[in-house]
Amino acid sequence: MNLSKWLRLIKEDLKEDLKVLLYDPGKVVKVFVEEILNPAQVKVVTTSCLKDFVDGMRQTEFQLILIVGAEKDENVLEFIKKVKEVEPISKIAVVLNYTKEEDIGNYFEEGADEVIFQPFTLNEFKARLNKLFKEYYLDRKLQKTAVEDPLTGVYNRRFFEEALQDEVYRALRQGYPLSLMMIDLDNFKWYNDNLGHQAGDRLLKHLGEVLKSNVREKVDKVCRYGGDEFVVILPYTSWKKATVVAKRICSVWKGKEVEPTSLSIGIAQLIDRGNKEKSLSDLINRADQAMYQAKNETRGQQKNSYKVDEESVKHFSNEELPDGDLPDLS
Repeated sequence: MNLSKWLRLIKEDLKEDLKVLLYDPGKVVKVFVEEILNPAQVKVVTTSCLKDFVDGMRQTEFQLILIVGAEKDENVLEFIKKVKEVEPISKIAVVLNYTKEEDIGNYFEEGADEVIFQPFTLNEFKARLNKLFKEYYLDRKLQKTAVEDPLTGVYNRRFFEEALQDEVYRALRQGYPLSLMMIDLDNFKWYNDNLGHQAGDRLLKHLGEVLKSNVREKVDKVCRYGGDEFVVILPYTSWKKATVVAKRICSVWKGKEVEPTSLSIGIAQLIDRGNKEKSLSDLINRADQAMYQAKNETRGQQKNSYKVDEESVKHFSNEELPDGDLPDLS
């Protein structure tokens, strides 16, 4: 498979914007990079200083980072190490002069994926890029397979448990609000039994798409909890802001006209119970109880509904919480 096909798979299958970071003081390799990647509409971002760039990696994802003949004041090994800590999937290639004596093993030890020696031909350089983008795609695909629910395309139960651990830890440490929504698809068994398992699978996939499109991309995390139950982790969000999301989801699902199904949503906000484990378990239990309260209050009505956990309301009713803004996605 040639380079253009790997780039297309990254863009269309992984749904990522194609971006390459280039550090090239001499601007010689830049000519090769642009000639090879410009036709594929790959965005090449150049930087003149490596040590100031790591923080920017947290906001911008690069499939490939090319470092060409770094100057003496640039700690390339430290940069590679930090990049791999922030985004271990990103591929890093170091371009060195063939006549310069260096122990290239040091680059690989810190996480470099390839060392390329100058001079090289255009075809040789293209082949190296092909290898790196291929490895990136396969690594990212494997990563997605490990954390995604294969039917719905949202995160799976295993990812949910690990992600919630991390979010609870950060929320308790940094003091920002964190809310959890538990969502049950009411009457799914009837739908599945009467319309068939394929129709049931399509419905679950459709619900996953509705949930993903009505929360914040790369901030909130939609996961399949099991069967016809889903969960949404909402960082920087109080229970009050979470109700905005719940209303939006209920409204969208109502417009889909997939009778007799409806949604029951339980909402709870994280409360510090003294340690991470107790706080996490308590959060899940309260969201789960709120979901069943919503289900019981509308049983037999085929009505979308949500319920906020009473302890969340009581605990945070008089507080001004530093929430992040929720975009209007309706």
